[in-house]
Amino acid sequence: MIEIPPSTQWSVDNNNMQDFVLEYLVVLDENRAFRETLTNFCNQFSLTVEEDEINLIAASGNDFALKAKSISSNTKFSYKAVLITIAVEGSEYDLQNAREVIEEKVSKDVFREFILLRDSVGEKRTRDAYLLLNELENMLRKVVVVRAASISGSEWWTSTVQKCLPPPAKSGRDAGKYKYQKYREDEVNDLDITHRNDQMHHDIFYLDLSVLKNIVEEEENWKNGFASDLKALRNIDRLDFLNKLRRKIAHNRFLSQRNLDDLRQIHGHLMRLCQRAIGEL
Repeated sequence: MIEIPPSTQWSVDNNNMQDFVLEYLVVLDENRAFRETLTNFCNQFSLTVEEDEINLIAASGNDFALKAKSISSNTKFSYKAVLITIAVEGSEYDLQNAREVIEEKVSKDVFREFILLRDSVGEKRTRDAYLLLNELENMLRKVVVVRAASISGSEWWTSTVQKCLPPPAKSGRDAGKYKYQKYREDEVNDLDITHRNDQMHHDIFYLDLSVLKNIVEEEENWKNGFASDLKALRNIDRLDFLNKLRRKIAHNRFLSQRNLDDLRQIHGHLMRLCQRAIGEL
């Protein structure tokens, strides 16, 4: 039998991932009782109930353990919110299998909502992906700045970069400003996050991967330097994909294994090209 880890141990061990945990928010139909509904849920998955209280049920089985707690409310609404924690021993694949089986069998007739709040493996993938993406984006930014300066000298920003930016706003309070300038000004003027002793970042740090890609593949820029650095335009084709993945990571959504595998492949390939380019400049 798999035992649900004590609440003090439900956090993920970043080093060996011994805890594989899912958390769901469940909203019961107003006509369904907590105890009866969750006991039936446990029976559906051949789980043995080990704790049975007014607002708490804990059970375990061969595939996973479960802990369900009814969340009290002071409102007049009769809908019942339940937090269900699923724990799995074994590997991330066992957790994925448990998730697929659970979500496949969940009945909308029983649960008004069944929302995944946490996937400990997905969380770890997102953390790993952030580190890879951060390293790659900064390396690519370095190549862009160094190569642009070698092409245009002190005029590198206006001559090599600015022509590749999306057009500035045409009207309103931000008329004449590039989109990135608004983000930069908002950050710099926010004293809660930008302190007096902070060194202000250069504008290049406010350009996302899609803009860096535009700079690299612009015809004149490519011919004058980036072709020798990155060899073929197809080598940067997937930066658009990485920019989409970046948004998923930034908003803490759970990454799939395929997402992480794709990122690792692109990261390895582009890092080798960028490192070689920096070394040859």
